Amino acid sequence: MVARKIYIDTDRRAFVVGQSGIAALKQTFSNEDVENVELYFLARDAAGTLTAQDYSANTVKFAVGTTTPAVLGVTWAAISTTVTASVSTLVTGGSGSNEQQKITLSPQPTEGAFSIQLPARSVTVSTVSANVFTAADHGLYDGQSVTLTAFSFTNSSVVNGSAYFVIRGGKDEFSLASIAGSVTALTAEVTSGGGTVDVGAVTTGQVAFDATPAEVEFALRNSGLAVLDRPQIIVTGTAGKEYTLTYANGSANRDYDPVTIVGSTLAAAPGLQANVNFNTVSVADLLAAGTTSVTMEVEVSDGTLRHSYRTQATLSSDLIGSSSPLTLTTSSFTLNSGDGSTWNITIDNNGSLTAAKV
Repeated sequence: MVARKIYIDTDRRAFVVGQSGIAALKQTFSNEDVENVELYFLARDAAGTLTAQDYSANTVKFAVGTTTPAVLGVTWAAISTTVTASVSTLVTGGSGSNEQQKITLSPQPTEGAFSIQLPARSVTVSTVSANVFTAADHGLYDGQSVTLTAFSFTNSSVVNGSAYFVIRGGKDEFSLASIAGSVTALTAEVTSGGGTVDVGAVTTGQVAFDATPAEVEFALRNSGLAVLDRPQIIVTGTAGKEYTLTYANGSANRDYDPVTIVGSTLAAAPGLQANVNFNTVSVADLLAAGTTSVTMEVEVSDGTLRHSYRTQATLSSDLIGSSSPLTLTTSSFTLNSGDGSTWNITIDNNGSLTAAKV
């Protein structure tokens, strides 16, 4: 279940919405509930941005009530700040299908950065003729460094085992140059068949924890994954949470190994969590007395100083009680109405109820 997240602006002694600084709405708690509550303590940095602080060394108490706590939570554990970056394949590329991969960051980071690495791969070349290499949907980019393997070259200025740079001729054809950016193709002929072109891993620069999809796409383009300034991987998604990579244009119609996340310094907001029991006699007594307006208080002590953060909250009765419903095993029973009359209630095999005044 999703935890109830409570954020406190410690500078202004206010409860806020996330790290926005906007005043939070009044919390509503239901009796009979046992909730996972997370507390986040925020302070402003030099730029005035609210950032979560590590309060795990403090003694923290959480209470809901009127003059005395009807609910009290005193045992809190630190929330892990470790962010896991997972990569899944949504669509496997191939003939008529563009590869789609999804990067998911969990929990959502609040600081740090990461890089995306496309793994090394090999492209099978079917033929070489008149300096042109043919490989269906090769997905290579202008200026990309490649190494040649297992070609039967003859009368050529390229050799196996050496690195060259791609001059893209189309989705199925390319030539090679001796330096990046050159448009002069090296001579290449083979006695028969083709060979293999090996492409090294490609790694982007560091991407901020809250990068937009457009910024992630730019990082991929800036690492060389572009042809005539057209992106070869289109990025969509939600900033700081998930990114979908669609291999398009020159990268279309190929199956790619998943990218990996490297150089990560991502971290989630530090906070405290506890399971808080609202199924207490004191809560039931308040509701029975018609008291629904209460105070929510968080108290923090470092052993010398003690600060309290207070706001109004609401108690609510559960519509669905935690006890099991009453089951009757008889076909009739009696009830008393408000005027003191007695009624005999019967049920038939079709589930229809009949009431008769006794």
